[in-house]
Amino acid sequence: MEKRELVEYWLDMAEKDYQTMKHLYASGDYHWSLFLGHLVIEKLLKALFVAHQAEGANIPRSHDLLLLDTGN
Repeated sequence: MEKRELVEYWLDMAEKDYQTMKHLYASGDYHWSLFLGHLVIEKLLKALFVAHQAEGANIPRSHDLLLLDTGN
């Protein structure tokens, strides 16, 4: 997958989770809404990470966001 496609993938996934988060919040399911909110932020950070990496760089397969630190 090309870099542009990866960025779009993470942004699309974040948007879908965001919509689900809003539905959960509206239904009063605040606990799961918050959980989805954290996944939205994680996916947006991964999109940003990919956008600023060299072509072909891999995203760490982890929920540990510290692995996204490039040291810059």
